[in-house]
Amino acid sequence: MRKEANSETNGQQLNEKQLRAIPYLLSGKDVENACRAANISTTTFYNWLRNPIFKKELDKQRTNLITDAMTKLRSGVVAAVDRLLALVHSESEEIARKSATSVIEMVLKLRESEEVEQRLESIEKIILERRSYR
Repeated sequence: MRKEANSETNGQQLNEKQLRAIPYLLSGKDVENACRAANISTTTFYNWLRNPIFKKELDKQRTNLITDAMTKLRSGVVAAVDRLLALVHSESEEIARKSATSVIEMVLKLRESEEVEQRLESIEKIILERRSYR
């Protein structure tokens, strides 16, 4: 008897073919190409998607992939900001102007984002206070 692969949810497991297919399905540019790379039909993929265990594992690995990508992006932000700020002092007027403009635009967007966040927090606080009066 063949032993099932090791991703288990509620006592049920995904088979090896499903587990091997998931990385292809996550990295493909579209469903057809991903299925071709995983050596499965699109019909099989859509049948698997109806399986809550498969869908949960696919979603979990997709979330992990995105989290890893965001971590890599965050680690590059400091170097990118340092490089952009260094370009503000460039000998080339065009490069210095474009980098200065980029820095200003980013700071303004950050400030706007912070203001929106503060407004949302105020609205949420008001809503919670109104709920408690009822």
